[in-house]
Amino acid sequence: MNPQSAMKPATKKTLTSANERLLQYGDRTRRGSAAHTVLSDGTAFYAMLPILTYVVLNEGSSKGVDDHDPVAGVAVRDNVRFGTAVNRLVDTMDLVAGLLFADDEERELIAKTIGELHRFVEGTLDDGTRYHAWNKELWAWTWAGILKPVIDAYEILHGPQSQEFLDDAYIGTLQLGDLIGVRGLPDTYGEFLEYWEKQWIPKALDTGTGRFIANLPVNLPRPATAPWIPQAVWNTIYWPVRNVLLTSSFIVMEPRLRHLIDIEPTPADRVSVGVHRLIWRAVPRALTGELFGTYLTLRLRYGNTSWKRHYSPAALADRRKQVEHARAQGLPQPKRH
Repeated sequence: MNPQSAMKPATKKTLTSANERLLQYGDRTRRGSAAHTVLSDGTAFYAMLPILTYVVLNEGSSKGVDDHDPVAGVAVRDNVRFGTAVNRLVDTMDLVAGLLFADDEERELIAKTIGELHRFVEGTLDDGTRYHAWNKELWAWTWAGILKPVIDAYEILHGPQSQEFLDDAYIGTLQLGDLIGVRGLPDTYGEFLEYWEKQWIPKALDTGTGRFIANLPVNLPRPATAPWIPQAVWNTIYWPVRNVLLTSSFIVMEPRLRHLIDIEPTPADRVSVGVHRLIWRAVPRALTGELFGTYLTLRLRYGNTSWKRHYSPAALADRRKQVEHARAQGLPQPKRH
């Protein structure tokens, strides 16, 4: 159960604009802020798989992934290989976390990259309704599905946090959302929890995409260079990775959402959850407080991040031309990297 699920929501309903929020609070995303503390902490690793699962539990977002995603799309998911899945996870992590850890100039580039990546994520739902990733409500719903697991992971593994800390962390995540055009989420964490119950949860559906992503650690995709390795052997080799990913789902994902997609812990999973909880309560915060942040900072400084390679401005501009040309010719849309 979410430690803050019983929090009494505030009554204020007027939504603050991005500029108003910045003027009112200053930048609540930099080092020393609650948002930076939460997103830098090692518990953020536990939010990764829940995030990827949460954001596709919506009809529009699930259809967008089914139609367009190079890893979880319906046309490719049965043949996904280990390297492809890992690269996709790292790309996603780079882009979302890069909004926090990059400098102002690179933040702007990352924000534009995220927006451009979703430009052509559109199509038609089963009932004939058009969907687009940029739809205001869907964009906000998706961002909510990203920030909630991060805050939950921190609070579940470190214990209940003060109202002030949670509000500050939430404001910081709203400011990160402001960078990519997220609009319509409530101004306070108390109101956000009300939004979660009354608007987010009712739109959460049992989707094939959600089941596929949540079950990836059960049988981790084998490498393209060695598809002959027995699945059982491959699972054993990567047991530590699988264990963290699976355990993260049972620790962070809300039980009702796990039930929705039929993800239930085995007795061994329950033992693993207990062990992980004990470890996080025993290990000094000084050892874990910058674990995720240090990893991302090193990647930004020394790594070859996606927005410098296949998601660079030049690469995205070239893909945009290809898509527009294909549409003009009535051809299928080129697949995204």
